[in-house]
Amino acid sequence: MGARPNIDHLKEVCGSNQLQHCFKYLFVQEWRENEDLIRYIGDKCANLEASIERRAQLMQEGESFGPFHDVAPHAVECMAVTQQREQHMLVALMGVLDLAREGRTEKEHHVGLMDLKG
Repeated sequence: MGARPNIDHLKEVCGSNQLQHCFKYLFVQEWRENEDLIRYIGDKCANLEASIERRAQLMQEGESFGPFHDVAPHAVECMAVTQQREQHMLVALMGVLDLAREGRTEKEHHVGLMDLKG
């Protein structure tokens, strides 16, 4: 039998020599990490949404003074560029969030399979 350092390490951290238990332990750990990622990205999305909304309000308030672009032309351009970049970032993060949520379902399925076979 050849060396299996990864399996041996998994057995050690799991505290069991039964592979069924080891793999269930692994899948539960991966599920927890995925849940942490979902929370983290969700918080980042909420922060970006708030930032985008505040900037939109600021731009709108600035426009209420009249031709804002005449008073601070570079500020308007900078805010518009930042607004667009943050909107693109939000779309990208939402895509990552969707993938992580798919991972949640996948890991729940894996843990369930280990329960059925255990």
